[in-house]
Amino acid sequence: GPDSIGIIAVSHNCIGVAARACGLVSLEPTKVAEILKDRPSWYRDCRCVDILHVFPTGNGGTIELIYMQTYAPTTLAAPRDFWTLRYTCGLDDGSLVICERSLTQSTGGPSGPNTPGFIRAEVLPSGYLIRPCEGGGSMIHIVDHVDLDAWSVPEVLRPLYESPKIVAQKMTIA
Repeated sequence: GPDSIGIIAVSHNCIGVAARACGLVSLEPTKVAEILKDRPSWYRDCRCVDILHVFPTGNGGTIELIYMQTYAPTTLAAPRDFWTLRYTCGLDDGSLVICERSLTQSTGGPSGPNTPGFIRAEVLPSGYLIRPCEGGGSMIHIVDHVDLDAWSVPEVLRPLYESPKIVAQKMTIA
């Protein structure tokens, strides 16, 4: 886990739920990016992640088409799935940037796999800025912003889907 966690902020008055944080870790940026991209290793609600296509970019980065499934917090609600595009690139100062956004008809993307029994949730603009620190380690700036389609669950369960504090605890801090 992080050696130090700085600012933790959560969303209010926006679509979906969001959380952001800043943390210092004793790993180099490339190792941090490798871990962050391996969601099943740290995100306990992640059932599976399939990287369906990887495209190189002209600047040495990559664009990935990703299908991810997550567990539901209770059997009274359906699990969620996500169809996203993830862009990773390095900056001149040694920093790494990882951006992720759901592909939907409204964003002009292709429709992803349709899995019965899952409700399609949306990753709103999210990602990581991983900056190298002098003497080693990295400073990570994290933004997680998701719309879990809270209206599709019974009203008594909606706080589990509408709480930015739960997003911060389950995803951002992890």
